[in-house]
Amino acid sequence: MTVDKAQLLRQIENAFAATRRGDGVSLHEAVAIDDHASEAERRAARLKDGDTHWREVPDEHIARHSAVFSFLDLRGHVYYAPAYMCWLLRTGYDTSSNSVESAQFAFDPWGKHEGGRHYKPDEMFTPEQCACIACYLHYIYEVLDERSCCSTAKEYLDAYWSRYLRGDHDMFNAPS
Repeated sequence: MTVDKAQLLRQIENAFAATRRGDGVSLHEAVAIDDHASEAERRAARLKDGDTHWREVPDEHIARHSAVFSFLDLRGHVYYAPAYMCWLLRTGYDTSSNSVESAQFAFDPWGKHEGGRHYKPDEMFTPEQCACIACYLHYIYEVLDERSCCSTAKEYLDAYWSRYLRGDHDMFNAPS
């Protein structure tokens, strides 16, 4: 059974409702880090991001900045993940932006390294968010992947995220 896109968008909204960036690395700051910017340039880049909730991140910023997840800290990563998820669900593959891949690479099953420590996905995201991410990846695999040559949704589901799917794949609850 395929998940309904509108239902999935609502679940992302609910699962990430309280997610804030706070002092986490911002989108334009991540771009500056990628560009080997100075501290002053990083601070100036951060000022470009006036959003206070991930819902406020403009689609054009997401579409333009596809390589940010490698340069975000944990807090920034979790903050921008739902913005990229929702962007891909709204846009589908009807874009030439490489952010299509970023909206999947954000959920690498091997997690993220920060401060000399490795964080597994379930250490980055809440159980509700993990279940939501699994459903999102399943939706990409079931609905969108026939139009992509470079999707990682199936690989990521098989390697890690499928543990959060119920048998009917129409779930939104974390495992008990």
